[in-house]
Amino acid sequence: MIQARRQGIVEHDDEELCVWVKAYTEGTLPDYQMAAWLMAVCFHPLNARETATLTSCMVASGVRVDWTSHDAITSDTMGKVASTTATNTALVDKHSTGGVGDKISIVLAPLVAAFSDNRVAVPMMAGRGLGHTGGTIDKLEAIPGFRTNLSVSEFQHVVRTVGCSIVAAGPELCPADQKLYALRDVTGTVSSLPLQTASIVSKKVAEHPDSLVLDCKYGYGAFQADVEAAETLANSMIAVAEANGLRPTTAFLTRMDAPLGYTVGNWVEIRECLAILRGNLMSQLLSRDVIALVVVQATEMLLQSGQFEEHTFENLASKVYTFLDQGKAFGKFAEMVQAQGGAVEVLQNPETYPAASTTWDLLADRTGFIVEINALYVGEATVDLGAGRKVANEPVDPLSGIVLLKKLGDSVVQGEVLAKILTNHAGHDLQGISNRLQSAIVIGDFPINVPPIVSYRVTCHGAKIFCMPHCLLKIEQLTTS
Repeated sequence: MIQARRQGIVEHDDEELCVWVKAYTEGTLPDYQMAAWLMAVCFHPLNARETATLTSCMVASGVRVDWTSHDAITSDTMGKVASTTATNTALVDKHSTGGVGDKISIVLAPLVAAFSDNRVAVPMMAGRGLGHTGGTIDKLEAIPGFRTNLSVSEFQHVVRTVGCSIVAAGPELCPADQKLYALRDVTGTVSSLPLQTASIVSKKVAEHPDSLVLDCKYGYGAFQADVEAAETLANSMIAVAEANGLRPTTAFLTRMDAPLGYTVGNWVEIRECLAILRGNLMSQLLSRDVIALVVVQATEMLLQSGQFEEHTFENLASKVYTFLDQGKAFGKFAEMVQAQGGAVEVLQNPETYPAASTTWDLLADRTGFIVEINALYVGEATVDLGAGRKVANEPVDPLSGIVLLKKLGDSVVQGEVLAKILTNHAGHDLQGISNRLQSAIVIGDFPINVPPIVSYRVTCHGAKIFCMPHCLLKIEQLTTS
């Protein structure tokens, strides 16, 4: 397998790919051999058939949730089906290709469930941090007691009773991806398009929603450098997802040159999400890009569900924005946290959460306007602080992170605090991390026009320029200055 891939001449057949994945999942294939194959795939990518087969083999490493059957199938073979009670509720999920400060799912899942009054449920399997990007699971696990390693039956129960659940890939759902995901994170093989496709789509196929919305990011902080690469990935994932019954699958191509929101880390991002969920959105200007992306993706999910066909995108987006602005999604998030074992009291009083032991202020070295915040540099600095991992399965620090006090387009005065660096590790080179963060934030002489966070919407029929709903244009164009 390794030699064939390294030479890039002979295609893998379906059977040998499945044997390869099965051996790694069961532990008979060592990490170093799989790592060599992953690196070979980066240089000689899998073709469309091989990618689809890899995806199917990863799904078959565990169960595929059946949300409609009354009959439990208890087969012990790989690819067994876990069933639950039939329901008329539409099941819609969303997945992101990964970014810096990407906390969208944490607000999005409860928003969709609450707005729809549980006519649309969100069964969501999310990931941990990859490379310089953060992971939704790491962030949620910063909430004391919150369990992401639910069994399939527990996952189904939470979705049925609450309307949304966010879990990690585990021993039942896509265990192959859980192992491969951790290995890719520490072997420089994260950005391979076929591996990204198989990883993301396998989890979605396993959790088995009716339809899917994808967030394909591009820019400094994404794994795709430009919009063309993001569109290629979107087309790949849409094709594989729809071939596996997730119809429709759509994608938004979104900018990731600067971090999303104003926090990067774990608990700091949860706090930002709590503020958004409480509403009063015009007071959350540092989160304006997060709010815009949440509303756009929630609207798409609701329309795809078939439960809101009487609405236009513009009309429904306005209603979703108002619902979020009124703080009506907070209760649903608290329900999900409680159902998954989390401490609800810390959501009500986040100031009671322990604080990082060390805080370092980053000051503006000149007066002007913020013209760039390099998301890659910010993400790397956050990993160095301990909020991400450099070794597979390494624990992350929930308290470490970066809080940005300025966003793109904002004015700044020399000596003003641009960001706060938080860490629990006194031994870290805070001056070096501060210097890296300083280089990430570029101050220019003139203000800039910040483009909308969403640039294109992609379906199986191709990509079209996306026009932001009017309800979001005002908040996107505001600055904190």
